[in-house]
Amino acid sequence: MVNTKKYCIMLVIMALLIGGISYAPVSANAAPNLAYGRPVTVSSTESASYPGSSAVDANGNTRWSSVASDQQYMIVDLGSSQQISNVILKWAAAYAKSYQIQVSNDNSKWLTVYSNYNSTGGTSSISFAPTKARYVKMYAFSRATTGGYSLYEFEIYGSAEKVGVLDYLKSISGKSTVLGIHNREPNANPAVQTNQLHSITGRYPALWSGDFLFSSSDVSNRWTMINEAKKQWDNGAIVNIMLHVVPPTQSEPGNWDGGVVSKLSDAQWNDLITDGGTLNRVWKARLDTYAQYLQYLKDNNVTVLFRPFHEMNQGVFWWGGRSGPSGTAALYRLTHDYMVNTKGLTNLVWVWDMQDLDLNWSAYNPGSNYFDVFALDVYNPDGFTTVKYNTALSVANGKPIAIGECDKLPTPTQLAEQPRWAFAMSWAELTFSSNTNDQIKALYNSSNTVTRDLLPSLK
Repeated sequence: MVNTKKYCIMLVIMALLIGGISYAPVSANAAPNLAYGRPVTVSSTESASYPGSSAVDANGNTRWSSVASDQQYMIVDLGSSQQISNVILKWAAAYAKSYQIQVSNDNSKWLTVYSNYNSTGGTSSISFAPTKARYVKMYAFSRATTGGYSLYEFEIYGSAEKVGVLDYLKSISGKSTVLGIHNREPNANPAVQTNQLHSITGRYPALWSGDFLFSSSDVSNRWTMINEAKKQWDNGAIVNIMLHVVPPTQSEPGNWDGGVVSKLSDAQWNDLITDGGTLNRVWKARLDTYAQYLQYLKDNNVTVLFRPFHEMNQGVFWWGGRSGPSGTAALYRLTHDYMVNTKGLTNLVWVWDMQDLDLNWSAYNPGSNYFDVFALDVYNPDGFTTVKYNTALSVANGKPIAIGECDKLPTPTQLAEQPRWAFAMSWAELTFSSNTNDQIKALYNSSNTVTRDLLPSLK
């Protein structure tokens, strides 16, 4: 009697030996190697015997080899934009001492997701923050030997899981910076500056920002703004929302001068931050109104970077300029507790925001349990100084830091020197009056900035 199982195994082995059966690679990752058999572009080949395709054939006996020169690369085209988070490089004896992994969706703007300046060759399993990309590049710029570069395999693996916004910002801190823009009035057209930026760069910012605002027209168009927030999220952007609103001593809608820009007396302030006070009850009723919009976003699974009090050290605003535990920070804590504990808005990532008027930011710290991101608005003409950057890192105490607003954009070089800025948001129309189109394009095409096309799937 024939042992059927052994016979079938024997047939499979024979077929493999004579090349009669093709097979897809199996990885310890228990996920498909997205690079397998995909088109490859290389900067050079040592000879026709070592083509780029040999690095994506799942055959450990074939390899790609470049000419003996430092600046070399291999690009794998995945065929469509896919979320990836892991690369495996299997080097031959001629390996790269220094190299980067870069990703792109258009083979033009490249984002550096990994750098190694002291490689020892062998097999390198590389993990990085999930990102969407069609093209994946190994860019080598320093050889370990006198020969070129040689790879047995270049494997790429995906990630189907969605990433939380805060977790994503933490994961890119020190590596790359999300670019965003605020969309100023009117709320009737809440993507006007986002679209203007796209018309200049051909890219959408990764972060869209809107505001509840205060004027009659803008208040009546709050749902238009909220619907735009959902649309931007659905299109893959991070959402940021602020409150430039009138004080609880006035009813909505209101004015900028004498409203948003006004001052409460000390007695009014104490009434506002005291539970059960008249203004305290009015403010909570106002928060009930704002919460309806934010609840809609929660119901639609939209995470919101929420900045309730813009530039807390800026005394021209009714909420700002009051240092110490009973000052602006107390109103921030009150608002946080009401929105989270009473209204159940767990979709908010809380942003504590200051302006670069001085460096005394710790006097407005609401407490480590009350903020997720520290943001600095940079408007002082001295710009993005090292002392501001280091002070931001200090007050954030390990949490992500961000450029909450700016008129003059940071340059790619400045972001490389200050890599912990998790996002940088320019202010609406000032983006275009304070920067040339070429400066904007340079930043949006930089390899250390994230535009919307490169964001992962968010939750």
